[in-house]
Amino acid sequence: MENNKNAGAGKKFLEGILLSFEIMVLFMGLQVMVSFVGAAAAMTVYVLQTGGSALEAQYALFDIMTDGSYMTMLTVAATLVSTIFAVPAYWLIWGRKRTAEDKRFFKEKVLRLKPFAMIVIASCGLYYLAILISVVIALVSPATMEAYNEMMDIALGGSQMMAVVAAVLLAPINEECIMRGLILKNLQRFFSTPVVVIIQAVLFGIFHANWVQGLYVLPIGAALGYVAVKSRSLIPCIFMHLFYNSISFAVGMLPEFCQTVAFAVGAVVVSAAAVWFMGRAEREERTLV
Repeated sequence: MENNKNAGAGKKFLEGILLSFEIMVLFMGLQVMVSFVGAAAAMTVYVLQTGGSALEAQYALFDIMTDGSYMTMLTVAATLVSTIFAVPAYWLIWGRKRTAEDKRFFKEKVLRLKPFAMIVIASCGLYYLAILISVVIALVSPATMEAYNEMMDIALGGSQMMAVVAAVLLAPINEECIMRGLILKNLQRFFSTPVVVIIQAVLFGIFHANWVQGLYVLPIGAALGYVAVKSRSLIPCIFMHLFYNSISFAVGMLPEFCQTVAFAVGAVVVSAAAVWFMGRAEREERTLV
């Protein structure tokens, strides 16, 4: 009997993980396909404009793919196509199943000033925590961090406006519909909340397709999963993700001190303390009601 129970638990675990992994790979593949189409289009344009051969176009492709303007446009296109599929997929499978109780809970408990203030404060702390993780990675492997920075400069180094569209607008909607929508909702059918939060955070890291970013997004991925579970909605997650991503564009305009390790440590500690105290006050209010 015990063996059958363990076998059933193991099968349930694998089923939940594999289905979630398949969802993630499907959308990663969609973005890769858009990238291949973009590369093929660039080669075709090169041949038509220069009259060169397909082989020459292949050599020229390297220069094209390292051009920041082109790669930023390709990043926007890939994210946009993925978003076009992710939003209706989430809505058809899970979004339209939200109950009247879920909507009432969101209106009365989530759509308030304090929860969104906590999200803003937590986002700031989590951003600086990601900075600290990046610093550690840079100390352990400077070459790896340098290669990552070069990759990001190419991917989002073109038009600043296009980079903002990709990172601040499209990516939060796309990734939240996939990770906290399709994947987290699927995982909730198989696992307890703590396990769900951990698994979807790990998958969120893998979804970024490079281990540097995969490591430093783990904390924000876990936080977004927690917010999704507690709020029963993607709206706070999208807002939190959007605000978190926008910080990277705003930090460059702050004084130099705000970009130091000491400030990052202070920001993490202060934001964690603020969120904890605000959360405790929120719980005490609910106890008194």
